[in-house]
Amino acid sequence: NSGMSIGHISCFQEFARASFSDKKKRNDSFHCHVDTCSHCSQPRGGIHSFEMCLILWKLNDPDCLTRQHVQITQGYKMKNALLCLNSALGEAYDSPVSDFINFCRLRILILIKNVRKQIQDSDDVQTEILDDYAIGNILICTEHHQAAIDLSRRNYEKMLIQDPQSKSLFDIVVRNYATSLLKAYNLSLKSNDPSYAYIEKAEQLMRNQIREHCHDIDIYVPDVNLLCRILMYQKKYTEANQILSPCLEKAQRVFGPSHPLTQGLLQLDANIRPYIM
Repeated sequence: NSGMSIGHISCFQEFARASFSDKKKRNDSFHCHVDTCSHCSQPRGGIHSFEMCLILWKLNDPDCLTRQHVQITQGYKMKNALLCLNSALGEAYDSPVSDFINFCRLRILILIKNVRKQIQDSDDVQTEILDDYAIGNILICTEHHQAAIDLSRRNYEKMLIQDPQSKSLFDIVVRNYATSLLKAYNLSLKSNDPSYAYIEKAEQLMRNQIREHCHDIDIYVPDVNLLCRILMYQKKYTEANQILSPCLEKAQRVFGPSHPLTQGLLQLDANIRPYIM
């Protein structure tokens, strides 16, 4: 925000320092709860979050990117520093140098996984899967599609073995896997040998998801959105419309017309209509 005064930003920087000095906050969370407003409980974002996470990175371990040998005590500080730095860069997703930032975040996330192994961190399987999910998203954004597919498939198979308790976590893993397949298929259309197996697998994954979660609207709506886009790539416009219409009606009734999930479906509906009229 170009209208934000430097003095006002420095207030948030001091708040980050004060939060870091609070032992309970520091032990509770790597970001010391600076990511949420203490008055309204709304998440913070943008320049405020960026500046505070940079402060926390430096307070934890400013040399985390170049440190070679990690002791357990220092390892936890290094892990928290890397997590803070990754969060800060995540706020710069719309930067003109977004590709460079994505590659930086990819390096940071891989370092986090390595540090966790070195210090034998007791984070659960879900944390590891979420790390891989974030890496997969970056691989998709940077068009490393085969690497994204391989990572997403391993995550998906890991979740199946673990018999996941969290439906929402399993869903984002499946959605990430299907998205990586869709992106790779889209790229293959430029060649003489389109990867039809990718789009067919993506469709199968999302059809299964919709059958499983048709009564959970928070999962159902994003899944329908992705499935309809997969169907449109295959020119199955009538079928996409048949799936989209009841979901759109439900989303408008539950969320309202201005909700981001509803807006996504409305845009999809506008894209489909010219092909079925």
